[in-house]
Amino acid sequence: MAGVYSLAVNGTLIVPTRRPDLNATVVAGNLAQCKPVISSNGTTLPGQYPVAAVDSSNGTAWQPSVPSPSFIIVDLEVQQSLSGVHINWGDVPARSFEVLVGNDTDTFTSVEILLGNITDAEFSVTGRYSLSRKGETHSRYVQLVVNGTYGDETVGATVAEFAVL
Repeated sequence: MAGVYSLAVNGTLIVPTRRPDLNATVVAGNLAQCKPVISSNGTTLPGQYPVAAVDSSNGTAWQPSVPSPSFIIVDLEVQQSLSGVHINWGDVPARSFEVLVGNDTDTFTSVEILLGNITDAEFSVTGRYSLSRKGETHSRYVQLVVNGTYGDETVGATVAEFAVL
């Protein structure tokens, strides 16, 4: 509740915050919402952290500080049946991007290589992981690689939300 609160020395005040992990997903069927994220490097613009790509808020974004290829890996925590992704690019879309899947953090198979500001893509897997049904693969990890921008070419693209379906 809004208001003025008195707090004694060494006292405690609990402020409830938004908990998207306890709510339904913002993008229907999003398996990546609030999951752990690994990034290619610690070089991001101030306040533009990798976890922002899966926090269910389009008001936050991940943005590498360099235009060269950078990636995040989302750990879905268990192997899942995956069929595609939805990406909200925020202010600075990537010039190109690639989505890869795998069952460990070292070996990935490309499922999409796309150009421009495409936001919805169904998987079409070739290579190591076979499809169960058209456009579906079973994997634990999903990697998003962004390369270049259509905006300021001295920094990386913004990813406001990366949803795995």
